[in-house]
Amino acid sequence: MLGFQYDRANACKMNGTPIMARNHKFFFDQNGNPRARGPAAEKILMNFLEVDVQGSDHVCRDIMDDLTAIEDESDDSREFIGNAHHVVITPQGVTIQLNDGSESAEPYTVELKHFREVLEDWEAFILDDLLDDAIDEKDYL
Repeated sequence: MLGFQYDRANACKMNGTPIMARNHKFFFDQNGNPRARGPAAEKILMNFLEVDVQGSDHVCRDIMDDLTAIEDESDDSREFIGNAHHVVITPQGVTIQLNDGSESAEPYTVELKHFREVLEDWEAFILDDLLDDAIDEKDYL
């Protein structure tokens, strides 16, 4: 199992609760699919990375562009509808809801800064793999 451990110590809030440290683990499973693990309270966020963002730098960039539009106040709301989640980005934060048509699951809400940091870490992880794949071992000799 290939993997990178991302530890991020910062003060942020998740669903209104202050969180002092982050511990995310990104790795590729035996089939080569990117996987994300983190605190139980962030299960929806980790699932969003795996199922909706997957290994796509383009999706990462699009969502980061949406975050920038909210942060620089050029827009007051952006949405992303993926394979399994519906994401709403506003100045108050990012809300991720399951995209299964049911209202039973509690939405996950996180501050813009933390969401961007996790997304940037995910992008760095998947881009590192893309670069590794593009470089042949003989190029190192």
